[in-house]
Amino acid sequence: MYYSFDLTVPASTAETAPLVDEVELVPGTVTRVELQFPRGCVGLVHVQVFHAAHQVWPSNPGGAIAGDGSLVGWAEQWELDDKPSGLRLVAWNDDDTFPHTVTFRFALQAASGPEEEVPPPLTEQPAIELLELP
Repeated sequence: MYYSFDLTVPASTAETAPLVDEVELVPGTVTRVELQFPRGCVGLVHVQVFHAAHQVWPSNPGGAIAGDGSLVGWAEQWELDDKPSGLRLVAWNDDDTFPHTVTFRFALQAASGPEEEVPPPLTEQPAIELLELP
């Protein structure tokens, strides 16, 4: 299964009062994560992903991922077998003028039922890739 969520973060959204979006996924294993930052973000939009009360990505508590015209993606093996099986997308925007939309993508192998084909990664590089968008 493949999930995609757009999160538009208004200008001047403070880290202390971030935009939060609860997204529901089926129970299973997240096998790939991708975060797409449009051009113009210039590192001013920061995102985090939580499962229940635990910060999952980036792994370091309090850390955040930012970019500009880039796709940040990596292979993963995160189990979502416990309820809730959703994720919490958290973002803030230090840009005082423009909103920015970050796209979150998750490839997931469902926990039960017939196995579905997981889409291949955008690149064959291991670990974290940072791609410049045209």
